[in-house]
Amino acid sequence: MKTKNKKYYINVSLLFIAFFASGCYYDQVAPVVVELPDEPLSYSLEIQPIFDAKCASCHNGTGVPLDLSSDVSYDALFSGNYIDKAEPDNSSLYTKIDAGGSMEQYTTATEKAIILKWIEQGAENN
Repeated sequence: MKTKNKKYYINVSLLFIAFFASGCYYDQVAPVVVELPDEPLSYSLEIQPIFDAKCASCHNGTGVPLDLSSDVSYDALFSGNYIDKAEPDNSSLYTKIDAGGSMEQYTTATEKAIILKWIEQGAENN
């Protein structure tokens, strides 16, 4: 009798597991749509504030000095070849914050889109 009860409970348990597992599914994640203005983005007004809020705490004088004035950080981006105007989405700056990049977790989709659009617009120091 014990063996019969044990098999019953095992079968019922497996049935419950199968039932609950069949209810698990993953929806596709909808892409994030970011609306950006058509006018040129300003480095000092839109890009540097992202660096100040998200990057400066770690990049404070090491590597690319993103925590300093916008002129110093801008020059550092270009002297370190972090910007590729010909292929903006291959810019080292962008690939580090885009999906799979080492800094991806620190930036939002909107911030990533702003940085990419700024590079696409010619990465001006305006």
